[in-house]
Amino acid sequence: MAKYNAVLLDFDGTVADTRPGIFNSIRYAMKADGRDVPAGADLDYFLGPPLYDSFSHVFGVDEKTAERLTDLYRVYYNEKGVFECALYDGIPELLDALRAAGIRTAVVSSKPTKFLNMLVPHFALETRFDAVIGPDLANKKADKTWLVQEALKTLGLPCDRSAAMVGDRRFDMEGAVRAGVTAVGALYGYGTREELLRAGAELLAAAPEELKILLT
Repeated sequence: MAKYNAVLLDFDGTVADTRPGIFNSIRYAMKADGRDVPAGADLDYFLGPPLYDSFSHVFGVDEKTAERLTDLYRVYYNEKGVFECALYDGIPELLDALRAAGIRTAVVSSKPTKFLNMLVPHFALETRFDAVIGPDLANKKADKTWLVQEALKTLGLPCDRSAAMVGDRRFDMEGAVRAGVTAVGALYGYGTREELLRAGAELLAAAPEELKILLT
């Protein structure tokens, strides 16, 4: 009998390495707005939170400017950046093992659903996920707790310890803890062990193969 009814996976840094497309989109947005990316800017901060928050936090811009930069970011991302990424080794096998064990699966990401619905079929994963959950383009906050709850509601399953949320950043772990599901940290992504543990990770995996063992 499977330990979990459902496994929810973040996308960026958990299912795929999307850093190249994200960084290229940031640079495009800043240049298009007549700005330089400051030397030493922490672009890694963008790998997790919603874009509006990231532009404000990293570059110290006001809300109106953050919205403009987000719109410019999406010009490049929609045309090129979305596909400047690579699936992590072992992800299809992980998903197949989960489904073979009778576990429901879903993408739960702060990346807008528009882009998730481009990427999931791009990597031939559409038959491996029961749901794809993300915010719409106008959602500035993309609260991870709400996204976890929405995914389990969509799957028709309880929001409790019988579900696991897998992610590589503190936002994933904090959302899992607040939603009351099991928090599982993906060490192969963008966050550190310390970040994940501090945010409430109960289990850690260094590779998708380890996730398969932990979750099935």
